[in-house]
Amino acid sequence: MENLSLLLAPLALFMFVSSITPGPNNLMLLSSGLRFGFNRTLPHMLGITAGMMLLLLVAYAGVGALLLASPGVDKLLTVACCVYLLWLAMALLRDEEPVQTGPAEPADGTAQRTRPLRVGEAVLFQFVNPKAWAMAVTACTIAAGFPLSTPVRLTLMVLISAAINLPCISVWALFGRTMRQHLGTAQLRQAFNLAMAGLVVATALWMLLPLMDGNATSVDHGRDPAFSLGR
Repeated sequence: MENLSLLLAPLALFMFVSSITPGPNNLMLLSSGLRFGFNRTLPHMLGITAGMMLLLLVAYAGVGALLLASPGVDKLLTVACCVYLLWLAMALLRDEEPVQTGPAEPADGTAQRTRPLRVGEAVLFQFVNPKAWAMAVTACTIAAGFPLSTPVRLTLMVLISAAINLPCISVWALFGRTMRQHLGTAQLRQAFNLAMAGLVVATALWMLLPLMDGNATSVDHGRDPAFSLGR
């Protein structure tokens, strides 16, 4: 049992660092927690974790490595992800007020202009997130060294991912929910949304940097900031 714990430690540490650090998913959860509250953001969080689990299975089959090795597909995923992030930034600027300023979650959708992501939408977003693909491929590489049968190896990898990812990303949604109590005026809400939109745009531009190099024929994942940012 002790040897197995030592064997799983690198994977657990990698999943923790990748899941807790800032990135598109966590910035979106921070914004959603502020605008919609923690409870209504829960489907978004579950979708991220479920999408990551599905990516791990797909990546283990070799699809992830094939996608990341193809410059055309890699760039297409990056552009698609950045387009969505830019759309999110515009939505933040248009929606200056949280859905509800009180402590309780809204009982219906009559007061909202927008809504949080559903489970399926959050799952699909992971498939256009090149950083999530890179994360899945790295996790599979680590898990490939486990001296276990393939079913056991896959089960451990997916369970560790879910057990670590969901609590880590929940911290960001909870932080956003807490921020609602301190943004009681329109000026503060506008300033926060402006700052969040700026962070989202900066993240999108950071991911696009490797594609702006006219001499680059493919993305170098070892130096690409999009893959070193975290989730």
